[in-house]
Amino acid sequence: MQLYHYAKKGNTVLSKGILSFAANPKADLHYYQKRSCATTHQGIVAWMESCFAGRSRGIRCFSEPIAWTNKSLHCLKDFVDECDMFAIDIDALKKDGLIEAVYVSPPISDFPEIKEKPGMDEILLKLNSVNDIDFSAVDWSVCDDATGKRFAFVRYYLLIIKDGIIPPKYIKKV
Repeated sequence: MQLYHYAKKGNTVLSKGILSFAANPKADLHYYQKRSCATTHQGIVAWMESCFAGRSRGIRCFSEPIAWTNKSLHCLKDFVDECDMFAIDIDALKKDGLIEAVYVSPPISDFPEIKEKPGMDEILLKLNSVNDIDFSAVDWSVCDDATGKRFAFVRYYLLIIKDGIIPPKYIKKV
């Protein structure tokens, strides 16, 4: 079983592994500054941990490679073009005891009653195990440049990893 992760080109994934936010003090703060209202790496880590234990050691993954349409050339195609894609060996991570928890972020369209507000995190629902990951096809056609949100409309997963790093031996470049 494998999941997919994207990292900006010029990364050190194959030499240092995939780093969670907590394990990467050079992480881009911009994405989480609006949600957390924090301005430092440590402040954002503290906010993440206040959401739930291990949140800052989470690594976002997809059950299949990202596919764009004519409606998502900027939000998806540009993202994919700027990144390298990696496959993560979930079975080996599980066998070696590195996965502490798995969360799914379902499509926001599943929750029409929720209104976005400052400080709001993704919707993350804890799964019982990696065996509960849904590998059915993702409907990438719902992603639209007009919305300005890349992944809110498709499901993805957050692996909470012991020490916040997926070592290179569990990863291959695709």
